[in-house]
Amino acid sequence: MTSLVSPSTPSLSSLITRPLEAGGFGPPPASLPSDAIRLLGGVPADEALPVNELAAAFAVALASPPTGARALQYSVAPGIETLREWIAARESDESVADPDRVVVTNGALHGLSLVFAALLDPGDLVAVESPTFPVALRVLDHYGAQLLPVPNTGGRVDLDVFESHLQAGRIPKLFYVIPDFHNPTGTTLAAEDRLRLVALAERYGFVVVSDNPYRELRFRGTAVPDFPLDSDRVVRVNTFSKTLGPGLRLGWAVAPTWLQAGLLRLRANLDQHASLLTQSAVAHLLDRPGLFDGIVANARTLYRERADLLSDVLTAEAGDLMSIPQAEGGIFAWVTVTDPDIDLAEVRAAANALGADFSSGRYFDPAASGLYARSLRLGFTNQSEGNLRLGAQRIARAVREVHSASRR
Repeated sequence: MTSLVSPSTPSLSSLITRPLEAGGFGPPPASLPSDAIRLLGGVPADEALPVNELAAAFAVALASPPTGARALQYSVAPGIETLREWIAARESDESVADPDRVVVTNGALHGLSLVFAALLDPGDLVAVESPTFPVALRVLDHYGAQLLPVPNTGGRVDLDVFESHLQAGRIPKLFYVIPDFHNPTGTTLAAEDRLRLVALAERYGFVVVSDNPYRELRFRGTAVPDFPLDSDRVVRVNTFSKTLGPGLRLGWAVAPTWLQAGLLRLRANLDQHASLLTQSAVAHLLDRPGLFDGIVANARTLYRERADLLSDVLTAEAGDLMSIPQAEGGIFAWVTVTDPDIDLAEVRAAANALGADFSSGRYFDPAASGLYARSLRLGFTNQSEGNLRLGAQRIARAVREVHSASRR
């Protein structure tokens, strides 16, 4: 009997094999020394992570056979009550967060994926800041979203341009925004823009998705209230990755009641729940009065010192060729080369040869327009003072070399 089934390798789904419109952070360097200093991703400093405190918390969670066995069992889709109550209290600033609206997730990106999956159909329009986080763009591309870039300059989103799109009938399903210490620019979205964006969301019926993983890391300036939770058009997504450690894979989403059932249905079909052991241990840590605030305060001090060191070295070595804003918090510096004749691709190649690397601004552009071709994102948190100084010197030297070559 002749088989009607081809013996070839089974094919992947069209969702996986279709070309990616959003490509992440770009290709890795062609050549980079093994000891190169990488001022790249949003990685917390080892020294800022509460290793001993978490070790003690996990020990408590596993302290006795009955307790330990319970921590190793299945959990519930929204997350354990004690953790959701702590999150709700932490999220309650100008508005009150209800623990029943909290879903504990496996990090912030998982929270975004759940929200996007619950809201989006292929072809839906999604507004995003320009520039913005490339991995979020990749997730939106996975769900077939069409992007509507809205310029974000100096912590102000161009809501006049955005509103003109709304009036013309280009109404997105959601607006994805990083309000505090924006990735990649490090700016904080103005309070008036937050309120106006929510008002527009309520008027036109889209959802504001606030991705706010750096909010706890303000080390100067005045905090701005997050998007108000008393609006049923607001979703907040956050994580413990930048404070307690990304290896925990623990975050959360605070969603309006009408969206909650959709998020929990997705949990039931995908991963069911976050690790009960990790939730239990983190809840034990958070239950110790003042401990979390002390952990965060230590990180803020450390990151302020490193942000200022990076800025000081770049200013001293190449301040005439680079615009270096002072960071108020977060983990990134968004630096712009001021001479239009300097090719940043050549700068990166020169920096790689010297033993340093950075993220090129062009990959944070949702429109791939070349608008950020002279900008670079530098991560300053996870390098020692010596490495940070040396990495900044190498990047400044690369800028000077390319500048000199362009003048010949």
